[in-house]
Amino acid sequence: MAATIVMPRDAPKIKLDGTAALGAEIVLYDRPGEDRDAIANRLCDERGAIFAHAYADPWVIEGQGSAGIEIAEQLGHQPSTIIACCGGGGLSAGLALACPDSKIIPVEPEGWDDVARSLAAGEIQSVGQNPPPTACDALQTPVTAPVNFAVLHGRVEPGLAVSEFEVRQAQRFAFAKLKLVLEPGGAAALAACLYGKVALDASSVIMLTGGNVDPASFARVIQSSN
Repeated sequence: MAATIVMPRDAPKIKLDGTAALGAEIVLYDRPGEDRDAIANRLCDERGAIFAHAYADPWVIEGQGSAGIEIAEQLGHQPSTIIACCGGGGLSAGLALACPDSKIIPVEPEGWDDVARSLAAGEIQSVGQNPPPTACDALQTPVTAPVNFAVLHGRVEPGLAVSEFEVRQAQRFAFAKLKLVLEPGGAAALAACLYGKVALDASSVIMLTGGNVDPASFARVIQSSN
């Protein structure tokens, strides 16, 4: 099936190259400044295509939630807690539906914790006009969507935020101890656990959700201590 993917111009090259290698057409946009959803919807109108949102789509939420089903099948039971990296809330929402007996804890980058603030306020909150820079490109979503919030509200634990330093430390830990390459956004949940922000037990699950990081960027993180 032909696909056009709207991606930020500053996305890691390895992510752009991987998308192109699968045969997709890539349309780049500037982040911040341009509205990805508006661009995608305009293309759909022009081409008669169907818009599949990155996280605000029931089928995407269901697909991401299938990770929770796999976790429960492998453990033989639903875990006590699932700590998940969170951008727009698609994964956290899917996990909440797939594992209703588990505590689901969304983890976002500091300054991009709109899901956590939305849950605390009881209504959708955006990141605001000037969110700080973050290496967690996969988690840079300015606001969650009504469908995600409707699932998350009342079903997940209060969200957590992690600093850029904590994320880099988690990347180093995963590489040194687990022999895994994690992109910054994929290390957010691990960062929250390493820095004692989550109470863990033998039935806790920490999700590591991506390794799309450019080699040079990853090498700089591994070689530095800051």
